[in-house]
Amino acid sequence: MKFLARFYLQLILLYFIAFGFYACSETELPDDNFNASQNFNRTIIFDVNRIYDISPLMDSTVQDVKIDIYLSYEELAYDYYPEATRTTDENGHAEINGLDKDYYYIKATHPILGILIDSVTTPANTTSFVMLTYY
Repeated sequence: MKFLARFYLQLILLYFIAFGFYACSETELPDDNFNASQNFNRTIIFDVNRIYDISPLMDSTVQDVKIDIYLSYEELAYDYYPEATRTTDENGHAEINGLDKDYYYIKATHPILGILIDSVTTPANTTSFVMLTYY
């Protein structure tokens, strides 16, 4: 009887070990409903302003700011080719659609006011708003 109990205990232990290895396998299940176009659903909206120290009545939007977005800080630092480029309109507004990455580095360049550096996260199916301010 003692031998039989020990045998069943070992068998149960072996079963749990084998099940553990099987359950923890890293095989990826195929996704039959995958649509590649669903990944290009991120948008960034930029608003560029200038704030004056003298009077808040002088604060204004800034047009003709060139906005470049990069995938890494190294690309931004070495001024490689940006992922996308836009120029702000007369209201200081620019928009970039159809993005597919989760994080971007931003470089805003104005010929007189200079350069601003920022970054933004862009989760899937969202619109991210970025306020860039020159002082």
